[in-house]
Amino acid sequence: MILFTNTLKSCTAASAVLLSLVLSGGPAPGEIIPSDRTAPWQDNVGVPGGIPHRTTIWKNIVTDLGADRTGQVDAGPIIQGAVNRCPAGKVVYMPAGTFKIATGVVIQNKSNITLRGAGQGQTVWKIATGAVPLLLRGVEPWPPPTDYRAIIAGATKGSNTVTVGDTSGISVDSLILVMMRLPSWGHRLGGFPDSQLSYDSGMGGVFKVRSVTSSTVTIDPRLPFDFSAMGPMLLPTHATTLMGVGIESFTIDQSDVPRNVNFPSIQMGGAYGCWWSDIELKNNPGRTAIIGTSVRCEFRRLYGHQTFVGGPNHEGLDFTNNACWNLVEDNIFSPGTTPFFGDGGGHCMGNVVAYNYITRFQGGTWDVTFNHGPHNMLNLCEGNVFQNSFKDDGYFGSSSHNTLFRNSIPDQVILKHFSNYYNVVGNILGATPPGSGQTRTYDAGEVNHYFGTHAYPIYELGFPNIGNDGYNDTFINVTDPPNYRPLGNTLDQCQQLDRNVRNTILRHGNFDHVNNYDLGPGDSRPSDTKQLVFERQTIVVGGASLAADRPRSESDGRPHPGAATF
Repeated sequence: MILFTNTLKSCTAASAVLLSLVLSGGPAPGEIIPSDRTAPWQDNVGVPGGIPHRTTIWKNIVTDLGADRTGQVDAGPIIQGAVNRCPAGKVVYMPAGTFKIATGVVIQNKSNITLRGAGQGQTVWKIATGAVPLLLRGVEPWPPPTDYRAIIAGATKGSNTVTVGDTSGISVDSLILVMMRLPSWGHRLGGFPDSQLSYDSGMGGVFKVRSVTSSTVTIDPRLPFDFSAMGPMLLPTHATTLMGVGIESFTIDQSDVPRNVNFPSIQMGGAYGCWWSDIELKNNPGRTAIIGTSVRCEFRRLYGHQTFVGGPNHEGLDFTNNACWNLVEDNIFSPGTTPFFGDGGGHCMGNVVAYNYITRFQGGTWDVTFNHGPHNMLNLCEGNVFQNSFKDDGYFGSSSHNTLFRNSIPDQVILKHFSNYYNVVGNILGATPPGSGQTRTYDAGEVNHYFGTHAYPIYELGFPNIGNDGYNDTFINVTDPPNYRPLGNTLDQCQQLDRNVRNTILRHGNFDHVNNYDLGPGDSRPSDTKQLVFERQTIVVGGASLAADRPRSESDGRPHPGAATF
């Protein structure tokens, strides 16, 4: 991958995401992140071709269908009927008003329709049900499929066609998993062996089928990694696929839902090319949203806010498993509503979280995570304004090859054990001042229970526990590649500090507030660090020079787009 840092005039396209990260066939002058540590995110994330703007309103739920917009009568059945009958390419429109939703709405086995309101705060769903108020899904089978097919050829980086012995049950436009058993540098916890195959966790990703022959399957996007030596397999999902469905421009308010009820505002799975746009998610007492198997979906202009409730089952935009090539861009989140990938599951690959704004500091929280379950990889976090930490916690196992690029992360960068081959490039780090009696430091090093020494480090690398800064005074020593095979598969058996996390991290061109913008140990310096973080950058794509804007903050006083909106 090549990231060039030559100054150029501003690019006016605010959403020119990822133009700064470009794949290269091999080493080249100016290369910062090797191409085998990244994915081809450009043109492969979010709704293919962009979110369509559908202009034909099929039904207005008030004027055409008689829905009550005073919040007194359940509007759920009328909305459900309109969604069920809406023709492809058209819009079910909900005008300004308050709509009581006592009966949840399910968009299932439909494609290419839009459910649209008049805007956040204008069209308001007032939730009066203890179940999920809005469910979007293709129907996935239960129990999950287990008909794994060995991939004979084609499981190499850049390939979009794999060869298998049997393609029965695989159809065009269906979703399939390309997966493999974990290599030595991957590891499972929770009592599951590293060799275990699973529909919803492990290494690999989900792809859409473009074409099928008797022995080959062509997929979209192309494979982002060379899996050929890992015993790769193909697993059909055997699910119906929800495609091209959008929800737009309304508020879901769960203020009246009992605080002991834990249902998401929206749940989605079995989806391809769907989107949530201009949605306010307000006062959910539990998880804000759950997204299961979803590929190339897009989440933008969301406003998630609630009274923060910590602990399990109170995650935000919760991508539980099998979520790949999705784009989360230009959103505003309060703590407790932020993006969370791999909530005990895995196969989350190629996702991008970019140019989002977190509203406030909330001690002990993290604003984005790519890994709570094994093995999520090749995801990108770019241009976000954090108020808290980035944390991949390794609670259920390993992750790898994730990238943090030109974010503002004022609290900590925490990579727990089994988090290998991470790229941390061009970020602004450590702006949160220390508390009384604390000393802000660059790196926790190997200090056991470092907070007890009054240190407040920017980096914490390789520690084992999600909730504390201790380990058992022993180490997982460095090997190339890391080798976790001798370890047990429970957290209690893995209380060592993992030195491989530090050994495999790539840190380059980050500004930190401990060293007054001088780089800390282990962080290599480009010829002009300020150009990398604060100035516009010239990017070479196929021989053409383009410009990409960077997060606007300390260099010229202009606000980040999300901050300006907030």
